[in-house]
Amino acid sequence: MTFYCPECWKEINAVEETCPFCNADILKYEGMDYEKKLINALRHTEPETVLRAVYIVGRLKSEKAVKPLITLFKKTDSTFLKIAILNTLWEIGIPTSVEFIVNRSDLEVGIVGRTARDLTYRHITKSQ
Repeated sequence: MTFYCPECWKEINAVEETCPFCNADILKYEGMDYEKKLINALRHTEPETVLRAVYIVGRLKSEKAVKPLITLFKKTDSTFLKIAILNTLWEIGIPTSVEFIVNRSDLEVGIVGRTARDLTYRHITKSQ
């Protein structure tokens, strides 16, 4: 199994207590709850790990993940990641996440914009 520092995401040995690259306290992350670890994984350097974390926080309906997801959406250029984030925000379904999707429906182009518009349409028809 490969281990990564939860701060700098460099590969480390499983027995490390402090990251040899950035001096992060690895032990403090061991006590973190699963939801916080997933939110932290949204910053991972491996795209598949980020997508997996996006999907899981959606399935968990993690309200704590909404702000980091919105930040990630604004930062990324990945179409696939943007679509995954929109779907996850929809699945979480709190007003802040739905409002973000509605606002993106006019700002995004291509398949990302279409996804935002489809989710907005679902919201409108669900509200009626």
